[in-house]
Amino acid sequence: MTAGVGIWRCRTCRAALFPQRLLCPHCQGAEFDEDRVYDGVVAEIAVIRHMIGQADWQPRRIANVRTTDGPAITVGLMDEAGEGAVVQLFQEDGAPFGKAKR
Repeated sequence: MTAGVGIWRCRTCRAALFPQRLLCPHCQGAEFDEDRVYDGVVAEIAVIRHMIGQADWQPRRIANVRTTDGPAITVGLMDEAGEGAVVQLFQEDGAPFGKAKR
């Protein structure tokens, strides 16, 4: 588990982006620096009930999270955090996750 979720900052205008882009949608800059965001607020929740090709799939909650630095990202929820909850962000095997901040 790695603390925070990787985002990218445009070197020209410093816009925070997720996922990584070839060009900045704000200034069309093509150079980016890696950065990390560590928490955000849950805006919306959905449940993935089926996964093609998975025999023993268990429903999983995902959320759209507005990070403190701006970009909205989709993360897997590791607990029962609800809409409006502040979540701590982390990565596990390259995938973004969140859990209620205590």
